[in-house]
Amino acid sequence: MGGNPLLKLIAVDWFKVDKATDKIALHPKSLAQSDAGKNLPFILVINLEIPAKPNYSLVLYYAAERPVRKDSLLEKFADGTDQFRDARFKLIPSIVEGYWMVKRAVGTKACLLGKAVTCKYFRQDNFLEVCIYIKILHPLSFPFYLRIEISKPA
Repeated sequence: MGGNPLLKLIAVDWFKVDKATDKIALHPKSLAQSDAGKNLPFILVINLEIPAKPNYSLVLYYAAERPVRKDSLLEKFADGTDQFRDARFKLIPSIVEGYWMVKRAVGTKACLLGKAVTCKYFRQDNFLEVCIYIKILHPLSFPFYLRIEISKPA
């Protein structure tokens, strides 16, 4: 059994933007730019960029309650190269409620995001932002599509 998680989900933003927006953590309305955000030791910002007309960004903020331990895997990931990050950043899909066909199609096998979709990383001060460009038509992004677009009717 694992211990306590290193990071805790503390906020979610849904931005409607004219075009794909990198470095959303620098936006004045981002949690990372708030006084509360600047006082946190470390924030992992996940920016899921969803192509549409207009474009949307689903931004997830995960925070550490204490400073990241030196030489830990999290510190190596936060301060490492994009190649190092792409080789380690995984999505483990999970459909909690939905059609059995969707659950079966998505499965639960981990997927290296950097190999399946384009990821860009931006490190500054107390945060690391991961921009994930979801291309709905890309076959390897199908689990994203299923998780975001399909839900079980009421």
